[in-house]
Amino acid sequence: MTRPAPRSSALVGLGERLRDLRHARRLSLNDLAEASGVPPSTISKIENQQLNPSLVHAINLAKALDENLGFLIDAGKPADADFSIVRSDHRARLDLPEMSLSLEDMQGDFARGTLEARIGTIGSGATSGEELMRHDGEELCYVLSGKLRYWIGDQAFDLNVGDSIHFKCEDAHSWENIHDTQTKVIWVFSEKLSF
Repeated sequence: MTRPAPRSSALVGLGERLRDLRHARRLSLNDLAEASGVPPSTISKIENQQLNPSLVHAINLAKALDENLGFLIDAGKPADADFSIVRSDHRARLDLPEMSLSLEDMQGDFARGTLEARIGTIGSGATSGEELMRHDGEELCYVLSGKLRYWIGDQAFDLNVGDSIHFKCEDAHSWENIHDTQTKVIWVFSEKLSF
């Protein structure tokens, strides 16, 4: 018997949101699995709140559903606004304890465009996972505290406080906190522009 995964309050409802998005796009489990590269059994477990998605799976599911990672935490999100102010004590937060990663939303209810921004708090030794990531668009990471190693292809880049890296996400990449304490970053992602 599979036991439900421990859930942060931000993950409650994720399975239902994923199922609703899949149904709205008239996709079967197998259709979404084929489009995302995530096994149908994994999608089913996420939808039934038996499993929290890995970061790679979340990125791949978001891409296949034409969503950004905000679909993970946007439960009850208000209608898109022309501008948004997000106070530091009111950011939506997604805790992924199995990855020792916390993501805070910086967009609030701003109308979805080409940018997505998150503050990431990464535990010592934490990584983006065993699988290398690839997705559309570009990524910019700025280190607020700690030290982060990025792998782009077979090249390693160590980032210290105040350093940033900007790259095309079609290139296989991963990251690792190589500091002895938490590392805090700002991540900005862009979707590939289609015009």
